[in-house]
Amino acid sequence: MNRPRRARRRATRLLLTLSLLAGLALTSAACAEEPPPVVSVLGPWTGDEEESFEKVLDEFTLKSGITYDYQGTTSLRETLLAQVQAGSPPDIAILNSLGELTEYAHQGVLVPLPEKVRERSPQPWAPELTVRGRKNTYWTPVKVDLKSVVWHYPGRSAQRGDWCVGMGSGATSGWPGSDWIEDILLQRSGPAVYEQWATGELPWGSPEVREAWETWGRLIGGGAQADAALSNDYDGSDHKGLLKRSGDGCRREHQGSFIRRLYGKDITYVPTSKAVAGLHNERGAYEVAGDMAALFRDTEGARALLTFLTGDQARATWAKAVSERNRPFFPVSVGSYGDAWANRAVNETLTGARRLCADASDAMPPGIRDAFHRAVLEFLAAPSDKKLLSGLLQQLDDETLRHRELLTPRVPSVCAAPQGGLYGAVK
Repeated sequence: MNRPRRARRRATRLLLTLSLLAGLALTSAACAEEPPPVVSVLGPWTGDEEESFEKVLDEFTLKSGITYDYQGTTSLRETLLAQVQAGSPPDIAILNSLGELTEYAHQGVLVPLPEKVRERSPQPWAPELTVRGRKNTYWTPVKVDLKSVVWHYPGRSAQRGDWCVGMGSGATSGWPGSDWIEDILLQRSGPAVYEQWATGELPWGSPEVREAWETWGRLIGGGAQADAALSNDYDGSDHKGLLKRSGDGCRREHQGSFIRRLYGKDITYVPTSKAVAGLHNERGAYEVAGDMAALFRDTEGARALLTFLTGDQARATWAKAVSERNRPFFPVSVGSYGDAWANRAVNETLTGARRLCADASDAMPPGIRDAFHRAVLEFLAAPSDKKLLSGLLQQLDDETLRHRELLTPRVPSVCAAPQGGLYGAVK
C-alpha cells in the first residue's frame, strides 16, 4: 500500500475522533472528558480491501463514538501468535483458520461470543465447541466465499491440461492445491466422508482420499504445467489473475469466489462438478470458506464492534463501498444482487445448496494443515508417481497421529445445512 493512501485514512480517523471529542465537550460541563474507547482490530485485508473495510469501521465510529485501530497484514498467523505470546493480543482478530481459532479457544485465550452475535453465527463457519465442559461459540463469520468454483472464458472449449494453477502467495504456498483435493473429495464422496476426513476420523491413506489426490494429478498432469504451478502466484505475476495470462493455453481456473475481483465480465464461472468429468454433485454439497472475527479481549467496545460487524448496516456499508465485482458475500443476505455478472451465479449456488462444508485445511490443526500444503507442493513434482503419493499420505497420517497423541483439539464438525437460505450482498 502506498503511504499517501494510508496517511489519508489515518487523517480521516483523526478527524472523526476530533469531531467526537468536540461533541463530548459541548455536551459536558467538564473540559476534561475521557477520550472515547479505541478497539484494536487485526485482520487479513490490505490495500484496496483494507480501504473498503475501514469504511465499515468508520461507520461504526460515527454511530457509536468508539474509535478503532485496524492493522492489516498478510502474515496474520505469525503476527497474532506473537501478540498473544507477548500478552498483548488485539481486541478482535479476523482470520480464516478454524483450526487456529479452536486451539486459541481451548487455551482460554478467546472470549465466548455475546448472545446476540452468537445468534447471528451460522454453521459451518461457527461450530459450537465444548471447552472445559461448557458449550460455546467463539467466533463469527464477517465475510464468506464459495470454494467449489471453476472460472473460464465462455465459448472456449475445454482441453486436457488447460488448467491455470498458481501455488504461491504472499503469505503461504500450497493452498490452491489443497482446495482442489478437498473439493474433489467432497464432490466425489459426499459431505459425510469429507467431514470424517476433515475432523481426523478418516485416514489420509483411505481409498477415497487417495483417489481425490490421483484425480487432481491427472487433471494437472506433469511437465511444464506442473512446473508453472509451482512457480506462479495464484493471482498471477501482474496481480490480475492467472486467466489473464496469454500464450500458455491456460483456460480454466479452480479458485474461490473472491478471485472475481481480478476479472471482468468476459470471465464467468460454473460449479466444480460441472467443469470436471466424473464429478456428480448429487448431494448438493459445496465447499466454503470465511473470515471469522473472534474476541481476544472482553471489552464493551469490542463487543459493540462485533455486534455491529454482524448486522445489516455494516454489511450494506461494506457492499456499497466497493465495485460490483469486489462485493463481499455474507452469511445472510442484506439485499439483492441485481444483474451483477458473477455475483448472482454464486448466490444461486449457495442458495440452492443442501449442504455447505467449511474448507477442510482451514479446519485442521495448523501443524496438519501446513504438512498438507507442503505435501501438495511435493506431489506436483511427479503427480503420476504412486510411490511418492503413498509416502506423502503416510507422512500425513503420521502427523495426524502425532497431534492425536498430543490431544490437539479439533473442530467437531465442518458441514451443515445453510441457515436462512440466502447469501449475498446489496445491489
